Amino acid sequence: MHFKKITVIAAILIALTVFAQAQTEKIECLWPNAEDAVMYELEIATVAINKDVKATQEQVVYTTTSIYTPGVQLPLSLFAGQDLKQLYFRVRPLDLDKNPLGPFSKATVLSEMNLNPIKPIPTALYNNRPVPLYPVYSWIPVEGAARYEIKVTNHWPESPNGIQPSNYRIRSYSTGQGFDFYDPEPLINEGIYYWRVLAYDKDNRPIGLYSEPVLLQVRTDGYDWATFGDSITHGGGAISNPPSDARFDYSTYLPYEVKNLGKSGDTAEALEKRFDQEVLPFKPKYLLIMGGSNSIRGGTSAKDVIKSLSAISRKCRNNNIRPIFLTLPPVNPERIQRVFSQATAPNWKTELAIVNAYIKKQPDYIDIYPSLVDKQGLLPVKYAQDGLHLDISGKKIIGRKVSDYIKEHSL
Repeated sequence: MHFKKITVIAAILIALTVFAQAQTEKIECLWPNAEDAVMYELEIATVAINKDVKATQEQVVYTTTSIYTPGVQLPLSLFAGQDLKQLYFRVRPLDLDKNPLGPFSKATVLSEMNLNPIKPIPTALYNNRPVPLYPVYSWIPVEGAARYEIKVTNHWPESPNGIQPSNYRIRSYSTGQGFDFYDPEPLINEGIYYWRVLAYDKDNRPIGLYSEPVLLQVRTDGYDWATFGDSITHGGGAISNPPSDARFDYSTYLPYEVKNLGKSGDTAEALEKRFDQEVLPFKPKYLLIMGGSNSIRGGTSAKDVIKSLSAISRKCRNNNIRPIFLTLPPVNPERIQRVFSQATAPNWKTELAIVNAYIKKQPDYIDIYPSLVDKQGLLPVKYAQDGLHLDISGKKIIGRKVSDYIKEHSL
C-alpha cells in the first residue's frame, strides 16, 4: 500500500512537471454562441463601454476579429504591466464580411475571467439529442497549441484529468491547429462512450491536461425517424460552426427525436453505398432523405443522381422503411468559390431542376426548394453565408417544412 501511494504521488508530480513546462500564463474568456455568427470581434479596453459603439484607439488595449468560437485564450503578455481589474472585455458577432450581426456584449472586468485554465473546454455536447452517426468533436482553442489529440473510450477513463491515454480508448486522432474534428468513422455499436481532447505545443509537450470526458450514448433501437444525407443534413453552418452545434441540425426543429445519419461530403452515390451498413442497424420507420447537392455541383449528371436516389428508395421499401425525400436547395456558386475555392458546375441549375422534378414524383416528398431560392435562382446569403451549408435561419425553414408535412399527414 505504501509503495502504491509513492507511485501515485510520483505520477502526479511527473504530470505536474510536464504541465508546468508546457503551460504559459494566459486568460480565458467565454461568451454565449450567437446565432449565425461566422466570427467574433473581441475588444479589451481600459473603460467599461456599455453602448454599442467601439472604444477609441486610446482606450483599446487589444482587439481582434479572428475568433471563430464562443471563447478565446489570450496570453497575459498582451497585458504586461496592466491591472486586469482595470481592463474590460466585450464581444459582438460578425458575418463573413465582418459586418456586425448584433450589439457588443456587456463590458466585463477581465480579472473575472478564467486565469490559467488547465484543460480545454469541449463545445460538442450531445446532452439533449441522439449522437449523430458521425460525431464531430469541438472545443475552445488552446493558446500555444500546435496540435490536438482526440481520444474516444468505451468506459470512463481511468485518469480523466491527467495526460495519460486510457486503456479503454477505441479511437485516437491527431489534428493540427483548429477547434473541431470530424470523426471519419461511424459510431454504430450500441453503448456508452466518451470523448476528450488534449493540446500539445510545437515541441510535442502536453499543454495542461485532458478536457473533461464528454458522454456519447449510442443506441440502435427506438428511432421512428432518421435523417440521411450529406453535410446539409449532417449539420454545421455559418462557415465556422461545426455539426456538433445542434442549432445547425434541421432535425433539432422537428417534433420527434431523430437520429442523424448524415455524413459531410457525401455524394448521392456515397449515400447509396453506405445505406446497408449505416441505416439498417437503426431500423427507422421513416427516413428523411436529402442527397445529391455535392454530386450536382461537382458535375455529376442528374441521371446518375436519380439512379442512386432510386436505389435508396428501393432499399428503404425492401426493409419496411418509408422514404420521404426532400427537394434539393439551390446553391450560390460565387459564395462557394469565395469560401471554399471550389468551382460549381456551370449547368448545375438545369441538373438540379431535373433531380427535383424526379423527387416531386415520389409518393412522399417535401418541397423545400421554393422557400430557399431568390429571384436569380440562387441560395440567398441570408440563409447560407458560404453558399451551400444552410445557417440556423435556413435550417429552421427546413424544420418547419418537415414539421408541417408530418402534421399534415398525421405521421
